[in-house]
Amino acid sequence: MKRHHIVGIIAGICGIGLTVRHALSADIIEALITFTLFSFLTISTFFKDRLPPRWDHQIWPFWICVIVVCLILLELADYLL
Repeated sequence: MKRHHIVGIIAGICGIGLTVRHALSADIIEALITFTLFSFLTISTFFKDRLPPRWDHQIWPFWICVIVVCLILLELADYLL
């Protein structure tokens, strides 16, 4: 399992958790926005190997992706605690 697969799985789990959180608190618009953004992030990260060569360039450095995932995990942890 490659590094981008692990990041994709973590982003997917966080996206599902945040979407359910917003849906249960009756923020339907925010739930739809969260679902859309995390779906895009998860699919593009997980299936990075299958993208055509012209889409294979790196948009963000890896360290920015790690910071974004950490912030998402902190928001999810704040909700759970």
